[in-house]
Amino acid sequence: MSYFVSDVKKIYKNRLVQITLLLFIIVAVSDPLFVRFVYGGQPGFSEQVGANPFQFWLLMNSSGWGHTVYRTLLFVFPVLSTGLIFFNERKTSIYELLIVRKSRTQYLISKIGSVFIVTLFNFLLIFIVNLIVTHLCFSADAPLTEQYNFLIPKEETFARNLYQISPIMMELAYSFLNALAIALMSVLVLGIHMIFRFQNRLIAFLAPFLILYAVNYAEGLLLANYMQYNLSIIIQPRAASALSTCITMADVVLVFISLFAVDVIVAFIGCRRNRDAL
Repeated sequence: MSYFVSDVKKIYKNRLVQITLLLFIIVAVSDPLFVRFVYGGQPGFSEQVGANPFQFWLLMNSSGWGHTVYRTLLFVFPVLSTGLIFFNERKTSIYELLIVRKSRTQYLISKIGSVFIVTLFNFLLIFIVNLIVTHLCFSADAPLTEQYNFLIPKEETFARNLYQISPIMMELAYSFLNALAIALMSVLVLGIHMIFRFQNRLIAFLAPFLILYAVNYAEGLLLANYMQYNLSIIIQPRAASALSTCITMADVVLVFISLFAVDVIVAFIGCRRNRDAL
């Protein structure tokens, strides 16, 4: 537990992590404010486009600049969320000093657990803050427009069941899925840092990002006819209404279990690679 507490503190004290969280929370807060007071001030906007919060939360508002920033940085966030802390410790004698205190296994497991939990918590919290600000800016009682109807999930999608319970339930579910995806990818990045000995910080940053981006690009090509198995598609709420393919709960579970399995394999290889540190 001492390793875990120490690692959590290191993550939050890391300047890279601090800047990332600060910038993203600014995006999450300012995006709905921008829509409300810039676009919303235009004549006929509420009547033609709508003024319901379900239309303008960060993950749904695909035409908003905040959504564009988020999607652009989707595969950068997992790298930034690690703070490159393990890379920095492995490059110095700190690694050896820390594992002497208890054990290498506890040290590495703590690194994995802290990165996953802190990243999941951070991004879920920011997404929830975005939902709160969006619901304060817009009214759930606003008349539903034709534009709103385009956003309603199709029948048989897992999102439709959530939407029928409550639009807020769907918003929270997608917020959790996006935060979970980033957290799992952060563990994958950490595993890559464990396996490979990068020479400098720039390469340690770029290599995992390029791997994540390349895998996503390959998925887009290989799964062109099976988009329900593409992670970056699944976590987009617009996909539930825009795609002809229905994304079911079974599809979501399968994709996330697969990503979790990849994390386990990569982390295991990374731990094996670091077994001879002493």
